[in-house]
Amino acid sequence: MTAEPGARPAAGPRPGVVTAVAVLCWVVGTLELVLSILVLVLSAVPEALPSTLAGSLFPSSIGYLVVALAYLAVGFGVFRGVDVARVIVLLASLIHLAVGLYTALTSEPIAGILSMGLAVAIVLPLWVGRGAAWFDARRTPRP
Repeated sequence: MTAEPGARPAAGPRPGVVTAVAVLCWVVGTLELVLSILVLVLSAVPEALPSTLAGSLFPSSIGYLVVALAYLAVGFGVFRGVDVARVIVLLASLIHLAVGLYTALTSEPIAGILSMGLAVAIVLPLWVGRGAAWFDARRTPRP
């Protein structure tokens, strides 16, 4: 039995990299949610953080909070292969990269670099290789 020319391949089982990205979205989203709320609370308490850090950590925490909520919201969509979830992860990861760069340049270089690495590790498998092929095969062609 041969496939028709131009026919899309069957989506098949979810690749391990897509499952790993969904789990990473949940883990990173949960950690960043907890840590960003903690830093926001501490920045509201006088002298809880050094004044030089408090000013630069506040915007970073807001950015990480937005990214955390986005990752948590789309984790199940990535797991199920929803293409819109993949696009939202891309947008959240771009914000994650920007916030990581800001953090690296203003307050915590190591944390910022780790954050940028996480952003790449989350988004890249969805757009290249087996992850991208699986999402593309699941997309319904429009007439």
